[in-house]
Amino acid sequence: MKKNIATVGILLSGVAPLHAQTDEVFVLDEIVVSASLEETERSRTGATVTVVTQEELQESGETRVIEYLDRLPGVSASGNGGVGSRATLRLRGLPGRYVPVYIDGIDVTDPSSTQTAFNWGDLTTSGISRIEVLTGSQSALYGSEAIGGVINITTTRATEEGIHYSAGIEAGSYDTVRAELGVTSKGERAELAFNLSHINTNGFSAADENAGNTEADGHESTALTFSGAYQATDTLKLGFTLLYQDSETEQDGGFPVADTAGQAFVTRKAGRVYAEIDGDVVNHSFSLSHSRTDRFFPVGFSQNFQGDRTEATYQGSTTFNDVKLAFGTSYTKEEFSVDAVSGSYDIASLFGEAQYAVNDAVDISLSLRHDEHSEYGSNTTGRLALAWRATPDTVVRASAATGFRAPSLYELFGPFGDPTLQPETSLSFELGVEQKIAGGSVRATVFHTEIDDLIGFAGGTYAQVPGTSVTRGIELAAALPISDRADFFGSYTYTNAEDQAGNQLVRVPEHDLVLGLEAELGGNWSGQVSFNHVAGRADDGGMAMGDYSLVNASVTYDISDNAEAYLRIENLLDEEYQTSAGYGTSDRAFYVGLRARF
Repeated sequence: MKKNIATVGILLSGVAPLHAQTDEVFVLDEIVVSASLEETERSRTGATVTVVTQEELQESGETRVIEYLDRLPGVSASGNGGVGSRATLRLRGLPGRYVPVYIDGIDVTDPSSTQTAFNWGDLTTSGISRIEVLTGSQSALYGSEAIGGVINITTTRATEEGIHYSAGIEAGSYDTVRAELGVTSKGERAELAFNLSHINTNGFSAADENAGNTEADGHESTALTFSGAYQATDTLKLGFTLLYQDSETEQDGGFPVADTAGQAFVTRKAGRVYAEIDGDVVNHSFSLSHSRTDRFFPVGFSQNFQGDRTEATYQGSTTFNDVKLAFGTSYTKEEFSVDAVSGSYDIASLFGEAQYAVNDAVDISLSLRHDEHSEYGSNTTGRLALAWRATPDTVVRASAATGFRAPSLYELFGPFGDPTLQPETSLSFELGVEQKIAGGSVRATVFHTEIDDLIGFAGGTYAQVPGTSVTRGIELAAALPISDRADFFGSYTYTNAEDQAGNQLVRVPEHDLVLGLEAELGGNWSGQVSFNHVAGRADDGGMAMGDYSLVNASVTYDISDNAEAYLRIENLLDEEYQTSAGYGTSDRAFYVGLRARF
C-alpha cells in the first residue's frame, strides 16, 4: 500500500481557498500519494487529483466530509435525509459503486452493500487531516470499482515534536451537539495520534416535511481513530492504524417516501499494520488490513448486513536510470451475509508502474494490473498518463485508462443475485491544463468515460445489460486572491451522463456551479461564504428534479493563537430543495463552536 506522508509544500489545487501572501516565498511542490503507486510531486503526474487540507475543512465549517467534497469540480452528492442517513458521492457522474474509499490505506467500502460502496452519511470532518480526490479510471492502481476515481483520506497525524492536544465543541439547530478530542505525541523514533469524536442531533424529517412528514429523524454516533509508527532501525519502520465508528440513525423510506418507525444501526471496525524497509537497491512495504461493517436497516427488503474484507499487500520500488519502478502483489478476500444468505470471493493481483522522466519538462507513467477473481476469472487493466510542464507556471495533463467493476457479493449471491455475472468494463480519457496566475491557479479538464456490460436490476434479478453508458463533460476551477485580505474560489462542472438507452443517469446534475469568497474582516475576524447552484437533474423513472441554489456562510474570531470561536449558517436563504426525490434537507440552521489546540 502507499505511504501516508505529510505535505511538504503547498500548490493550489481544485477549489481550495487561498491564503494570500504579501512576501515572496519559495514554495515546494506538493506531494500526492494516491495518483501513483509511489508518492509523486503533483506537477509530475498526469492524473487529476485535488487535495483538501485539515485547515480548509475547518474554515468551511462543514459537519460532514461529503458536504465539503460536494464543492469540488467533478463531484456531486445526494442523500436520504440529514446526518447519518445514507449519502452518495459521485465523481464525474459515476456513483459510489465506482468510487472506492480508503481511510489510512484501508478500503472501507462495504462488501455487504447491494453494490459495494461507502456510505458517506455519518462521516464527519472530525479527526481528518487530509483528503485526496483522484478522478478518472484508476483500476490499474486500485483494482475493482475504481472506474470513477478514488477518495483517499488520512486521519490526524503527529507532525510536531512533543505532546499536543486539540479539542472542539459545537452546538446548534435541531438540538445538535458535536465534540471532539485529539492527542498526538511525537518523539525521536515513535509517534502516536488519537482522535475521539461524538455527535448527537434530533435532526429533521428524512422524508421531506413539505410532503406532510413531521417526525424528526435523529442521529447519534461515536468515532475514534488511533495510529502510530515506530522507526525500529534506520531502515525499518513499523506502523498501525485502528478505526472504529458506531452510529444509530432514525430512518424514513418506502415508495413514496414517508415517515417510518425504525432505527438503523451501523458499526464500522478496521485496522491495518505495516512495515517499510529501505533497502540498498529496492525498498519494500508489507501491509495487512481488515475491515468489518455491521448494519441493521429496518426499512429495507433485507435488514441484517455484515461485510468483511481482509487484504495482504507487498509493494517494492526502485529507480533505474531515469525510471522509477514500483511493483507488487496483493490478496483480498471479501465476505458478506445478508439475513440468511452469505457468500465470499477472493482476488489475487499483480501490479506495476513505471514513471519515466523524459526530460525536465515531461513525465510519462505506465501502470498495469492483473486481477484473478475466484468467481469469473481475470481482468487486466492499464493507465497511461503524461504531465508536461509547458512553462514553470503551466502543467498540461493527459491520461487514458481502462477499468472494471467486479459484481458485488450481493449481486452474485444475494436473494436477487446471479452467480454467472461478469464484470463491467470501462475506458476513460481526460485532458487538462492548470495555470498558476496572480498568486493563485486556474484549471480546466475535459473527460470522457464509457462503461460496458452494466449490471442492472431487471426481471426480478440482477442481470448484465448490453450496451454502453457514457459520462463526459468539462471541469473548470479557480482559486485567486482578489486583494491582500480576500480570496476567491470557484468551480463549474458540466456533465452529460447517459445510460445505454440514452437516458440521463439518476441524480447527476448537468450543471454544477460553486462560487466562494474567503476574507479577513479586520481585527481577529475572518469569514467565508459559498454559493452552489445545481441544475438539470433526473431521478428514478427519468422525472426531472428541481434546480436549487444554496448559500452557506461562516464567521470566525481568533481568541488567541491557539483558540478560535465560530458561527456557521447553513442554507442561509432557507432554500427548499431535494438531493434525492422525496427526501428532505435542512432548513436555515445556525451552529456555534469553539476550537483549541495546545
